[in-house]
Amino acid sequence: MTTQFTIDLTHPGRAQRSPWEWFLGPAGPRHLAIVATAGVALVALGALGGVLPRHLRYSSEIQSIAKLRREVTTADNELSTLRTNLRALGAEARRQARWSELLPALSKWLPGTLRIDRVSLGKATRQPQGRAQSPQASSESSDLTLQIEVSTTMVPASSRLVEIASFMTAFAQDPAVAPRFQLKTWEVRPARDQGGDGQLQISIALAEKRS
Repeated sequence: MTTQFTIDLTHPGRAQRSPWEWFLGPAGPRHLAIVATAGVALVALGALGGVLPRHLRYSSEIQSIAKLRREVTTADNELSTLRTNLRALGAEARRQARWSELLPALSKWLPGTLRIDRVSLGKATRQPQGRAQSPQASSESSDLTLQIEVSTTMVPASSRLVEIASFMTAFAQDPAVAPRFQLKTWEVRPARDQGGDGQLQISIALAEKRS
C-alpha cells in the first residue's frame, strides 16, 4: 500500500492543508465562530444602514411637529391677547365722548345767566348722601359719567331755578346727548368759594347708557 502526501514548499516543515481543513480541522469551531460573528456584524451593519436614515427622518419629523405645536400655542396665546386688547379698545372707544358733539350741545342750551366752571368725563365716584337721583339713573347706572359744574348769581324774584331745570332737561334730551347719556344726579348749593353772597353752584352728572 502506497501513501501519497504533498509538501508545501512555501512553508517548509508544514504539510499542505486542504481547503476544508480550515473549517474541519482542530481550529474549525473557532473559525466558524469568527465567520458567524462577521456575518452577523455585516447583517447588523446592513440593517442599521437601512433603519438609521428612517430613524433620523422620523426624529426630525417629530421635532418639527413639536416645534409646530409650540408655534401654534404661542400664536393662539398671542391671538387671545390681541382679542382681549381689541375688546378693551372697542369698549374704550365706545366710552369716548365726542366732544365736538357734546360741547356745541352744551353751548346751545346754556342760558346766559349760567357760567360753565368745569366739564369732565370720567369714572363715576360714589355719590354723597343727600343728592337727588332719578329712579332710571339708579337702575341703569354706569361707570362713565359726564360731570358739568356751572354757577350763577341768585337774584331775588328771578327765575334762576327754572332756568337751571330747563337747561338740564334740554341738554339731556339733545340729539347729540340723549343716545349716549342720561341724567343721573344734580345738586344746587350755595357757592362757598365765590367770595360773594347769592352765588349758586350747580353740579349735573349724566351717566352713560348701557348698551
